[in-house]
Amino acid sequence: MKTVLSKIFNTPFLLILLAVLVKIPLFFTKNIQEDSFITWRVARNLVQYCVIGFNGDERISASTTHFYVFITAFFQLIFGDNFIYPLLTFSGILFAIGSWWLAKILFPIDVMKRGLFVLLLNITPPALTASFLGMEYGILFFLYNGLIYFGLFKSRKWAYFLFPILLLWTRVDTVIFLGIFFLADLYLKRKINFVYILGGIIGIVTVVGFNYLYFGEIVNHTITAKKIAYKNLIKDNTTQHLLYQWAYYGGLIKKYGIYTFLLFVAFLSFLGFAVFKIIKDKKVGMQKTKVVLVLILVFALAKITIFSLFKAYFDWYYWLPRVFLFAIVLYYFLNVNNWKKKSVLVGIVLVFIASYFLQMIQSYTIGYMEERQRMTIAADINKDEVGLEKSILLEPAGIIPFYTQLYTYDEVGLVNERINDEMLNDENYWWINSVNRFHPDYILTIAKKAGGAEGFYKIKPADQVQFNDDYELVKTYPIAKIHDNAPQMLKWIYQLRPIGKDYYLYKRRTNL
Repeated sequence: MKTVLSKIFNTPFLLILLAVLVKIPLFFTKNIQEDSFITWRVARNLVQYCVIGFNGDERISASTTHFYVFITAFFQLIFGDNFIYPLLTFSGILFAIGSWWLAKILFPIDVMKRGLFVLLLNITPPALTASFLGMEYGILFFLYNGLIYFGLFKSRKWAYFLFPILLLWTRVDTVIFLGIFFLADLYLKRKINFVYILGGIIGIVTVVGFNYLYFGEIVNHTITAKKIAYKNLIKDNTTQHLLYQWAYYGGLIKKYGIYTFLLFVAFLSFLGFAVFKIIKDKKVGMQKTKVVLVLILVFALAKITIFSLFKAYFDWYYWLPRVFLFAIVLYYFLNVNNWKKKSVLVGIVLVFIASYFLQMIQSYTIGYMEERQRMTIAADINKDEVGLEKSILLEPAGIIPFYTQLYTYDEVGLVNERINDEMLNDENYWWINSVNRFHPDYILTIAKKAGGAEGFYKIKPADQVQFNDDYELVKTYPIAKIHDNAPQMLKWIYQLRPIGKDYYLYKRRTNL
């Protein structure tokens, strides 16, 4: 066994291949992040209409990432409608390569430790989700570590120039990482890296310039839309809630509360102790290695803190910061810890394997639900042989618009800025005003039916009669039915942590 592992760990191709293969079972859970479908539809729109948008020839930056849109469009050109799993595999490969680069920095000599690091890091929950759930984070992890390895570690000038541009074209918020990286590079080199600064400037200027010239806006529309739509989403602005949110998104336990907060603080305390021991131990690691560890720690905590304070509610923003935190923990136990080293290492391996299976189960619970709800809704709508000539108002704008190809109005305004205009005109009745103005052929509501004086889908009495005349409720998709019909294991999980909501599908009457 040790001989086989030694051969695999000594061969980068085999190690990366194995790191990808161990993640493949995630495909069978059918769990793909909903927002991935938004980016994929933008890419398809680019292929079909030569326009970066969501609804035919209408230009809108409905995806937060430009670079990933271009990559997805390339895969769609090659594989057509069968592009999804090749694209996800590509993302998983890039993540594995990124982890290998990081491992080469942390373990430049010890091949066995390097191999263990790569495998264990790739099976952590945030690594699994970043690799195979469809978002741009596999690519982003590749770019982060490419800059660290070829820039900070290998001192390649082309890396200092190229990677900042690619990072900024992938996500504008990578400026957080680039700023912290600049400080790490300055500390090591003791001089300002003007090539790096030039790359950063070109990245910012080209992205902002492209947004302005092509879309007529400075930042991606997704940022503007969320700012408008989520303005009053969370009413609790107390320090306690912010701290709970910080711990909720920084850790893996998906429950707001004091115990989640205390557990996260305990984890960070251990992390601080681990980093202190790493820095103080002169026998372990070069100076560059220690600077890299501090770099990824500061970046991880900075992004978690900044995004949670700005009420960024989506879990995928925090995947890569968690990966980097796991990387530091792994390095400590593989290279620094001397207390019952073998026993502790075996324990760590078992914990990581357990977390791998827990993520598989978590993804299965989500994938099972999505397959029997939103995918079913899309299939039901497609029975009408619809396309871009028909429209829908719904939330979210992922799976259903992608598979139905309907012209889409979404309740956040991510893919259609007309919705944001309605929100700004009347924040109380923008939903029914949008229905009256745009007359969508289909309406999908979540958790509650349309109507009444309160709630998200409230309607003025004067508009209620008109709505009832124009639309009929054609089908209800109760989440309880999905939970009740689930396999026994999923039933237990749904009872412990219920997920999903009821959906109500309305259709515009044909006699209008």
